[in-house]
Amino acid sequence: MKSESVINQSRMKQQNRTSVIYALWKNAPISRTGLAKVTGLNKATITSIVASLEEEGMIVPSGSLKGSVGRAQNLLMFNEQYALCAGILFRPPVMKIAISNIRAKILWMKDLPFSSAQSPMEVLTQVADLLDEGLSTCGAYSDKLLGIGVGTASLLRPDDKMLYAIHSINWRNIPVVEYLQRRFQVPIIADTASNNAILGEKHFGAAKDADNAIYLSVGYGIGGGILMDGQLYRGSNGFAGDLGHYVIDPSGPPCPCGKRGCWEVMASSIATKKSFSELCDAAEQGDGAAVAALAQIGRNLGLGISNLVSIFDPQLVVLGGDVVRAGDLVMVPCRNTVKERVWPWVWERTRIEFSSLSGLVGCLTRVIELLF
Repeated sequence: MKSESVINQSRMKQQNRTSVIYALWKNAPISRTGLAKVTGLNKATITSIVASLEEEGMIVPSGSLKGSVGRAQNLLMFNEQYALCAGILFRPPVMKIAISNIRAKILWMKDLPFSSAQSPMEVLTQVADLLDEGLSTCGAYSDKLLGIGVGTASLLRPDDKMLYAIHSINWRNIPVVEYLQRRFQVPIIADTASNNAILGEKHFGAAKDADNAIYLSVGYGIGGGILMDGQLYRGSNGFAGDLGHYVIDPSGPPCPCGKRGCWEVMASSIATKKSFSELCDAAEQGDGAAVAALAQIGRNLGLGISNLVSIFDPQLVVLGGDVVRAGDLVMVPCRNTVKERVWPWVWERTRIEFSSLSGLVGCLTRVIELLF
């Protein structure tokens, strides 16, 4: 049995390695001296860890930097071909599948249309077959698959990672993680698409400089991801972020979940029974009813967001998903409603922005995070 001191020493070595990897990923190109400053580790520790990472092929030289005094410092950066990352986004009626490098640069991507008439396992098999095709296509770039990130429109049971339910296609208790793990023999990180997306925003998007932010995926329904103090907030049972089903009007329209006035039946495309694409096309053709419908969605989004701002005090609220297409037709009434309903000094310190990222970036980010 290992002594406690040996265990602690091993844990410290792993923590130091993780710190160096993250510093490299975030700050490259960077010198060994720069790594020592960023991580607080001594130069001997940095030299040892860097040698190990170079041997693994994770990092590569990247020229040198000549300072005002002393000799030039050799720079290091991540080997972007070190590994592939895979992402799968469940967005009925389409599965989106992508492969990227460790900077989330997409190298291959495919859409897989499917219908509720197909069995879940039939669809999962098709997804896996397509992913195999993508890995073969990207094999010349790298033959190492780091992991697969999965974003779903459903909550996942925290004890066994079973996909709990996607009501729109009547999927319940689907063993997504178990199936993909058995098929590909790599780590599978499955979460709600919105939880994945807020982490994608933190690393690559609007939330780079925010430690407290909320991501809202608005399309046919509403999903949420919450970042608190730089960490994903899950709540006590792992179900935090199920924001589409918090009630903003107890006398409002019925929701398929059985309640009335859920936010998503009043502030997503469910409210109009038309997709955002259809509404935007009509609005661009001068359809006053479509313009009014989008404005009402914006106001109802603002109503819910104002409550979230009062509860969580985020620096930033990011709107993603199909609603992005609507632009100012939704954003202006949304912001105006929030401004009317929160304290002025809170409003001045709160940003509401559209996402500029693909939903797949969040899935890929979860795999990239395995590095550190």
